[in-house]
Amino acid sequence: MQKACQPTKYQQRYDLQVLNKIMNYTDKYLSEMAKKLTPYEWESNVPEDILRFDTNTLPVPPPCLESFINDLKIKCPINEYGDPSYTKLKGLITGYECFEKEMITVTNSGDEALDIVTKAVLNPRDFFIIQPPTYEMFRIQSEINRGVAIQVPLTQTFAIDLNRLLKTIKEKQPKIVFICNPNNPTGTVTSTEYIEKILKNSTGVVLVDEVYREFYGKTSVLLLKKYDNLVILRSFSKFGGMAGARIGYLMASSKLSQVFDAIRLPMGVSWFSYKFAELLLEKNTAWIKSQSQMIMRERSRLTKELTELGLNVVPSQANFLLVKVGDKAKELYEKLKDNNILVRDRSNKPYLEGCLRVTVRNREQNNQLIKSLRNII
Repeated sequence: MQKACQPTKYQQRYDLQVLNKIMNYTDKYLSEMAKKLTPYEWESNVPEDILRFDTNTLPVPPPCLESFINDLKIKCPINEYGDPSYTKLKGLITGYECFEKEMITVTNSGDEALDIVTKAVLNPRDFFIIQPPTYEMFRIQSEINRGVAIQVPLTQTFAIDLNRLLKTIKEKQPKIVFICNPNNPTGTVTSTEYIEKILKNSTGVVLVDEVYREFYGKTSVLLLKKYDNLVILRSFSKFGGMAGARIGYLMASSKLSQVFDAIRLPMGVSWFSYKFAELLLEKNTAWIKSQSQMIMRERSRLTKELTELGLNVVPSQANFLLVKVGDKAKELYEKLKDNNILVRDRSNKPYLEGCLRVTVRNREQNNQLIKSLRNII
């Protein structure tokens, strides 16, 4: 007997026809850009108890979380708006970055920061350069804001192809050149010398994503005083253990920062998020440093362990490893998932065929990953 909760083949066919009609009817309201968009791919319906080696986040939240929650019991003006200029937070970021307050724009996540920059810089049909494989939101946000992508792929060792990049910049005059440093998902880096050459040869903005900087130890911040076309993107998600709070910032010339501030949504960062970020930079900068050092030690150990298991690990300067598995990448991904461990399957992406990306976590969690891999391989 047919169960009442299961649709018949006729019902399924009818529902599909209705859905198609709705989509065709809705299409007339959409821009050509919107019709081509597909959502950013993300693991959904993930069990809460699964070990997450897929998101490049820190293994624990900051120590100041407990005091932050306790303070909320005493004072929590959720009925009011907060400081629209994020004055105190900008001051604390200034101290952390050793940089001028007037050159900082606070944003609701690094992704909103990308949206702000692309809105500020791109006119319809302007070129922007991405260097795949790299962070996908560079392309997505730029195309939403009517830019046209030019790809200058990384080399076989996932390094910037500098000569080809400089030639393309000269020929196409892009409005934005995106550099992820360290690069997500490869963990490879670009030297400050190369970045300066790119800045010198660019007539547009060069955006350097330094979200993973703490696990690398080098920065292009000092170049901001020399080049007014440099923009640096930062996020509390990775170095601050605040991925769930959604807060980041941009560093750029004071003139560009004024434009970014004019474009960003007023009060776009929640009171909870910017207050938590303030407390983090007031109380936990030593913890940020210790967590980064721990991740770097574990990165070396995990690289060694995975290599001894016969896996090909790309040398990384980030808090994750790109692992070349080959034809059995999907199978290994599924088997790890069966063992309550989730890694990032990149094997279906161009330039990343047969690859998995693995977050470096703390020693205990990394040991669980190693143990599972030993049992599987």
